[in-house]
Amino acid sequence: MRRVSRLSRPALRTPIVGFLALLVGFALLPCGVAAADTVTTNFEAPTFHACPMPEPVFAACGTVNGQDGWHSAVPGDIPSLPQGYDQQVVVNSSFGPPASFGAQSLRLSNGYNQFMAGPPEFFYQSYAGPTTDPAGEGLANDVYTAQFSFISTHPQAQQDGLFVSVSPDNGTGGRMSYIGLEDTASGIEITFYDTDAQGNFVPYDLGVFARDVPHTIRFWMKFNPGPDNDLVRIAIDGQDAGQCYTTWENFYRSVSQSVPVTDTLQFRSTGEQANQNLIGRGYLFDNVSITTGGPGPPNCDLPIEKQADKHTVHPGGLVRYRITVRNRGRLAERNLLVCDHIPRQASFVSASRKLQRLGRRRCLLITRVRPRQHASFHIVLRVKPNAAPGVMDNTGDETPVQPPGVPPPVTVPPGTSKPDVPGSGTETPPPIGKDTAPVGIVRRHTPSLTG
Repeated sequence: MRRVSRLSRPALRTPIVGFLALLVGFALLPCGVAAADTVTTNFEAPTFHACPMPEPVFAACGTVNGQDGWHSAVPGDIPSLPQGYDQQVVVNSSFGPPASFGAQSLRLSNGYNQFMAGPPEFFYQSYAGPTTDPAGEGLANDVYTAQFSFISTHPQAQQDGLFVSVSPDNGTGGRMSYIGLEDTASGIEITFYDTDAQGNFVPYDLGVFARDVPHTIRFWMKFNPGPDNDLVRIAIDGQDAGQCYTTWENFYRSVSQSVPVTDTLQFRSTGEQANQNLIGRGYLFDNVSITTGGPGPPNCDLPIEKQADKHTVHPGGLVRYRITVRNRGRLAERNLLVCDHIPRQASFVSASRKLQRLGRRRCLLITRVRPRQHASFHIVLRVKPNAAPGVMDNTGDETPVQPPGVPPPVTVPPGTSKPDVPGSGTETPPPIGKDTAPVGIVRRHTPSLTG
């Protein structure tokens, strides 16, 4: 895990801070609950107008501002950025993106960014057209999903300094989640942030992805009344990131601000220095969709916890772990495969339940967990005598499975399949949760001999 320094902490004087794709065919919701509301954008004519290429970056005909509900800075909005941000609707024939991007897309970079604007600026960033009804705690709509696709405008080479973030937002800077897209020498590095119970931002490295193919990212969020209980799932190219995260609600509460509602996406031109070499370049964004309402993220009511009985261990020593799965939902959950991933620095010794061996994993099939109940087991590992000093990470995860001859349980996430999305659609569902218990390996101190 790498901490990324580009996350802007909002000023406290204004209410700013801030998976599936469209859920097709939402069932009618009960009386008193708002129906799902969806807004989609593909930047195509005649709804969107692009400048005939080539045109100056800030030609009035190209800005996304004012087109189909989108808004962004225009000349004069930000004194230190007299031309606004580097964004425009472009004709794709100049860049050669995939067919799924159509004839036009939104091009955006951080060539002009918040660093140049002075204090962190939120209001004039580039925002998608909002849904009619926002989602938030205590609202009829308490679920938000959003999806967007992107590709580099220069897919064969790194654009040094290119960094754009995308966040579910209220249209004025009230961010409730965050994805960072950084162009590195190895490819596009994707970083996600949520918050811990104290409101501190917590980063997750979601991987490095090829810059010469399009990628699709989805947010799926459930806003629950009360603190520290919102649910977020992230998917990239049809693959779930593998765990439930939380929103930024804890940050707002930690600074005594009201938690904002969410109805749009903020495409943020961010950075720590001027990057005018990026002007006219950056990323192409397309196929943006935002939905408020509908069912919440699946399988987030089954948190998994892993605890070690000690913080440090000597080579050759034993460590005992407890793995627990809890059911916070109102229905019984069935057929969960809970696995311990044996670290290479250790070997299996024993367990309190009979476990199945799957490669380096030791797994238990939990056939049923009743509502508000939990299931757990213990496993004992021995650290190898030649294990090097350092941190030994032992991870446990849980996956819904289908036993032979049994129909698929309701906990199995639905498959997805989208054209032009590498890796979309998978027969084996990914883990729905995981937890890691780190233990330090330390050498015994050997006293020096003298005389």
